[in-house]
Amino acid sequence: MDRIKTFGQTGQDVRQRRRWLAAWAGLAGAAVLAVAGCGGSSNSGSDTASVRLLNASTGYASLDLALGTTSTNTAISPGAVGSYADVATTGVATVITATGSPAALSSITRTFSKATHYTLMAYGQAGALKTVMIAEEVAAAASGQASLQTLNLALNAGTLDIYLTGSADALADASPVATGVAAGGNTSFTTLTAGTYRLRVTGSGDKTDLRLDVQGLVLGSTQVASLVLSEGIGGVLVNSVLVQQQGTSAALNNTQARVRVVSAVTAGASVTARVGGTPVAAGVTAPNIGSYAQVAGGGTVPVLLSVNGTAVAVANQPLPVGGDFTLLVWGTAAAPQVTRLVDDNRYPTVAGNAKIRLINGTTGTATAMTLKADFSAVAASINPGQASDYGNVAANNAMRLDVSSGSNATLFMLTGATVAAKGLYTMYLLGDAAAPVADFRRDR
Repeated sequence: MDRIKTFGQTGQDVRQRRRWLAAWAGLAGAAVLAVAGCGGSSNSGSDTASVRLLNASTGYASLDLALGTTSTNTAISPGAVGSYADVATTGVATVITATGSPAALSSITRTFSKATHYTLMAYGQAGALKTVMIAEEVAAAASGQASLQTLNLALNAGTLDIYLTGSADALADASPVATGVAAGGNTSFTTLTAGTYRLRVTGSGDKTDLRLDVQGLVLGSTQVASLVLSEGIGGVLVNSVLVQQQGTSAALNNTQARVRVVSAVTAGASVTARVGGTPVAAGVTAPNIGSYAQVAGGGTVPVLLSVNGTAVAVANQPLPVGGDFTLLVWGTAAAPQVTRLVDDNRYPTVAGNAKIRLINGTTGTATAMTLKADFSAVAASINPGQASDYGNVAANNAMRLDVSSGSNATLFMLTGATVAAKGLYTMYLLGDAAAPVADFRRDR
């Protein structure tokens, strides 16, 4: 049984809350968060349960739910919940499909408690849909207060801290309402004053590692609610949905993307860049691998670039909300080029694996490059200005890495490299192709 955490409650409150909560339980690849108590169920005394679907996924724009062979919720968009449907309490198949497709994304036979409301939450990226179910029968909060729990369904975002503050409060002065909420974990209910809050989510223990910053989270008097966190498309930024017990949902989604600049222009050129008005590189000397900065995402975003003080015309770049991107600036100072690369900062799906890719930021001889890890190719024939897909490799504390050109000439060799499980790595080849600068580093 997972240890249930409490925040800001007395010992008596804790004992009472624990009578209302049951732990996460594995259920053939799904999980159930059972919340039992004396709350007001509208189907009190019934021999059936009531079930609805919440779409908290990143990879599916619309989901359907069938209970047994009966379709009950259709075309549920991200952040939305369907209507409750009555269902028998034993041996019920809960089948989730993408709207318009007959193929089951999740099909699990479940048992329910009678006269109980449930929300079945679907979350995760395309091809990896997961589910968790909560029972919604917690006693109403006292007048002027609200009860809130947090579910961290952002599996690739890691352990998170949650802050609820006034709209203009500095995060540096704020105390979290929940700390160290592990990926796939949940908190117990905590009591808060009813009102409107600014929600901020950070990496655990690091207020500068901001993952979500949105206004307008409303907690009403006597309400019981669940704050559901889900990951953005890049795996690091998060979205959220506030689900009222037996009520409505409100999506509080990220508006940001993360962007960094990798400067690979030859002859030590100076690179300055602004993306959507946000500075992401300020007079950095190439070669240089910058850090991520958050910028307003969505649609196409303007890029202002200068090399050695001379403005460079760059087309607006598509930066979908929640994504991670690298702007690779390469070529010569007289003729620089820009390539937008999509960074997949999700962890490997296989335990014990790491992910490695190659970025070819060289200029000169137009030679494709190949990267081998322990003599096996993980990236092949990557042209200048391009990046490979991520290759999965077994973690190794003494890995050999070789980069070769199209003529099979070895350009760079690294022995004894530490490649840790769940690590995300990039091999960078930057600058003049005749004598490139190589940098193998862990991106996450």
